[in-house]
Amino acid sequence: MSCTECVTGALHSGTPKGTETKVGGVDAYVVGDAHSPRVIVIGCDIFGWRFVNMRLLADEYAAHGFRVVVPDLFSGWELPTWTLNAHDPSNFRKSLFQRYVLAPAALFVLAPFVLRNLPHQISLITAVANALRNPASPSDAPTTTTTTAAATPKVKLGFVGFCWGGRFAITQNAQFDASVAAHPSLVRFPGEIAAIRKPFSLAVADDDPDFDRARAEATERILKGSLGERGLGEDEVEVRVYEGVKHGWTTRANLDDPKQREARDEAVRQVVGWFERFL
Repeated sequence: MSCTECVTGALHSGTPKGTETKVGGVDAYVVGDAHSPRVIVIGCDIFGWRFVNMRLLADEYAAHGFRVVVPDLFSGWELPTWTLNAHDPSNFRKSLFQRYVLAPAALFVLAPFVLRNLPHQISLITAVANALRNPASPSDAPTTTTTTAAATPKVKLGFVGFCWGGRFAITQNAQFDASVAAHPSLVRFPGEIAAIRKPFSLAVADDDPDFDRARAEATERILKGSLGERGLGEDEVEVRVYEGVKHGWTTRANLDDPKQREARDEAVRQVVGWFERFL
């Protein structure tokens, strides 16, 4: 299931510090220490790899000593940013055009997006992961100071996914050394939880229509009840539920709202802390 909050939020301001290149033949935004063996791959929400919020978030992660890669997992397609305000319940100044044209159009755009992109996501993620672990061409190992340099033999690879990308932090967890899923969408629960074999952290809003507190707690029970068969330790599973925020708060929070900003900043700390432990 997807929800109106998948296409709602605030646009952030700032100038991203990274550059664009190709990784595994996939267009990508890359930023951070070119020689760091600790690499984070970001699975974007449906606003895609060019979304300024996502690039600024990548810059924040990179400031902690990681290389960060934001690949284009949608083959050039992305949801237009005008949908951010189409469903915003706090926007009391909506015009009739916004309410009755833009709002329905946002979900109309979302449906073909879901159908078009789902089948080939995994192959793109795999191509990026393989290229980062084993760069075979200059395009996979760019040499500029802010982009991905040749990976060391002991590169450690993490994946953090948001909304649409959060599902793949679950299903593709085993491809990485650790993963974080933030408010994942379209998860086939509980079946896809079986894919988790590496350190895994989950961040959800308590009333998220896609993955709420109850589902998060059930996920924790499933994982912690099968640690041995998964090869995981007790401290390699983390589930955090954030109160007072909505689906998408980690990437599209209103930064002028102190509560949303604090929850968003805490989620940044959760992601950075997880990868500092396991990468």
